[in-house]
Amino acid sequence: MASARHLKASLSREKAMEEKVLAEILAAHADQLKKGQGKGSDYLAMVPDYRDKLQPLLETAEKVKEVLEPVEPAPAFYRSLYDDLLAAGRRRLAGEVPQLARSHRKQILIGAAAVGSAVSVAGAIAYFIHSRATAGTQPASAA
Repeated sequence: MASARHLKASLSREKAMEEKVLAEILAAHADQLKKGQGKGSDYLAMVPDYRDKLQPLLETAEKVKEVLEPVEPAPAFYRSLYDDLLAAGRRRLAGEVPQLARSHRKQILIGAAAVGSAVSVAGAIAYFIHSRATAGTQPASAA
C-alpha cells in the first residue's frame, strides 16, 4: 500500500515536471515568435521526447501569430486622448465631475471592443493549450 502511494506521488511529480517543461518551451517559443524568429521544429529537435504533445501546440501558436496582427491607434486618437486626460485632470483639480465627450464615445467603444476581442482570443488560446496539455492526464472515473 505504501509503495502504491510512493509510486503515485512519484508519477505526480513527474507529471508536474513535464508540464513545467512544456510551459517553459511554449513560453520560449512565444517569445521568439514575438520577435519574428524561431520555429516549432527548432524546439521539437531539442526535446524529441515531448514531440507528440508539443507539436500541435507549437503549430497552433504559429498559426495564431500568422493571423493576428498588432493594432495601433491612429496618432489623432493619441492626441485626443492626451488632451482629454489633461482636461479631466484640470476638472478634477477644480472639483468638477468629468464626463466623456460625445465625440470620443465611438473611439472608446471601438478601443474597448478591440481590447475585449484580443483578451477573448488570448483566453481561447490559453484554454486550448491548457486542455491539450492536460487531455491525457485526466484520472479515470470509477464506473
